[in-house]
Amino acid sequence: MATLRSQWLGQRLRDLRDAAGITLADAAEYLGVKNTSTMSRYETGIIPLRWTDVDALLTMYGVADQGLRSELISLAKEAWRKGWWDEYRDVVGDKRYLDAFWLEGRARHIRTFNLGFIHGLLETPGYMGAIFRNDSSFDEAAAARAVELRLARQRILDTGQASMTAIISELVLRQRIGSPAIMREQLTHLLTLSERDSITIRVLDFDATVYHALAGAFTLFDLGEPFTPVAYVENLAGCLYVESPAVERYLGAYDEIEKAALTPSESARVIRQACEVWK
Repeated sequence: MATLRSQWLGQRLRDLRDAAGITLADAAEYLGVKNTSTMSRYETGIIPLRWTDVDALLTMYGVADQGLRSELISLAKEAWRKGWWDEYRDVVGDKRYLDAFWLEGRARHIRTFNLGFIHGLLETPGYMGAIFRNDSSFDEAAAARAVELRLARQRILDTGQASMTAIISELVLRQRIGSPAIMREQLTHLLTLSERDSITIRVLDFDATVYHALAGAFTLFDLGEPFTPVAYVENLAGCLYVESPAVERYLGAYDEIEKAALTPSESARVIRQACEVWK
C-alpha cells in the first residue's frame, strides 16, 4: 500500500511535469526507466522515488525554487525512512493509521474537534488504558502497547514541535471513561495543558448550536508551505485523509465550531466544574 508521503510526492511531481509540458514517456527516458508504467507507479506513489531521482526530475521540470526543491527532496527521503511508530504496527491494525502519526510529526499546528473522547495527544495514561481495556480486540499486553504508542505521540507537544488548538464537546467532559478518579485526573490534566502557550483548549458547550459539530470528530493538520492543510477523520471502519479542494469543507466547519466555542478562560471554568462532578 502506498504511503501518504509517497502519494503526495508523486502527485506534486506529476503536477510539475504537466506544468512543464513534459510527457510521461520523456520523463521515464530521462530517468532511464524502461517503461511508462513504472513512471506512472512513481507518480501514484505505489513505488517511492529515490531523492536523487526527484532532484533530477525537478531539474528537468525547470523547478528553480530552492524552498520547493528542498521540501520535495526531504519528502522523498521521508518516504523511504521508517518512522519510530513502525514498531507499533502490531497494535495499529490498518496501516493507514501510521500516516496520521507522520502528519502529527510534520505539522506546525494541529486543530482538533472531539465529540466522543478526549483527543489522544491530550489523554492521560489512565484514560487511555480505560479505552483500550474496553476494546475486545486488545489483550492486556496489546492494551499496554497501545498506551505506550499514544504516550510516545505526545512528545511532539512536550518538545514544542507543534502547537495545538483542541475544541472539545462538553459531552466529553461528562461522559464517564473508566472510573471517576480517572475522569478527575484527565480533566485536571487538560487544565494543566491549557496553561502552555502552545496549547489552546476550548469547550463547545451544550447550548451551542453548530450542526457541523454533530457530524463527528476530525483533525486538521496545518503543514505550512508548499502543502495545503489535511483533514483526518477516524471511525470504526478505518480512517480517511481529505486533501484540497475537499478539505475546504472541514476548514469551514472548524471555523464555525471555533466561533461558537467558549473562550479559553470560560472553557477552563467549565472543565473545573465538570471536574467537581467526578469527586
